[in-house]
Amino acid sequence: MIYLTGDVHSRSLNNWEQRIAGTDIKSARRYLEILKKYKISSTLFINGECLDNERELFNELLNFNVEFGGHTYNNFGKLGSIKSFFYRKIFRCVYGSEKFQRRDIQKTKKAFEKLNLKMISWRTHAFGSNEKTFKILKQEGVNFVSDLIGDIKPFNKEISHVPINIPVDQNTIVYGKLKPENRDPFASCVKGRISAEEWFEIIKKRVIDNEKKKMDSIILIHPTTMAVLDNFVLFEKIAEFLSKYKSAKISEIKINSF
Repeated sequence: MIYLTGDVHSRSLNNWEQRIAGTDIKSARRYLEILKKYKISSTLFINGECLDNERELFNELLNFNVEFGGHTYNNFGKLGSIKSFFYRKIFRCVYGSEKFQRRDIQKTKKAFEKLNLKMISWRTHAFGSNEKTFKILKQEGVNFVSDLIGDIKPFNKEISHVPINIPVDQNTIVYGKLKPENRDPFASCVKGRISAEEWFEIIKKRVIDNEKKKMDSIILIHPTTMAVLDNFVLFEKIAEFLSKYKSAKISEIKINSF
């Protein structure tokens, strides 16, 4: 079974990808149009701020076969590298104090409720959660969280964890021409990577292997990353490949089957 997920950020993030491709919601619409073409279910984890401030654009996404989960309200706000460092040092978590986390999760949940949507799944921005996050999410009615990365089977521990077990696009691929120095694993965070085509080959191999082992494939592909990469050309190839297999939303996973 394929569980395809994506992360959608509010325009306030204003990162370099958004400055090239436009808002994440705009990219998400094209992403979902391709998935509709290939009849693939998906889950998009979205900032609460998108629901409050980009509602007209968001409403267009409701016409697709997609489930929406929380992704913090606005990516921790204006965090910055210094504040991020102290959060990690003091709280051992970029998401900050328990008080801040609770307030942010509740604010995100409220944004969902304004649109009569139920927030039952979650992914913390930058996977920046800790055990306190999971406890708060459970208290707020969230049943599924997808914050872990690695070859880990889904499991229950207060809340149902759905780890991403396929290499993530933003953590793996290099944009533009691949140079010899990009192979250096000790280089900067934008190096030590592989080409998008190599990444696609890894996806295919891992999915095929998982199917043989009767394991689910949990995948994260960012809509805006696909827009910036090549205007969704590679993503359509990925969707065509994934369409060979059954797909479902995160909330439909059966943890006890593992």
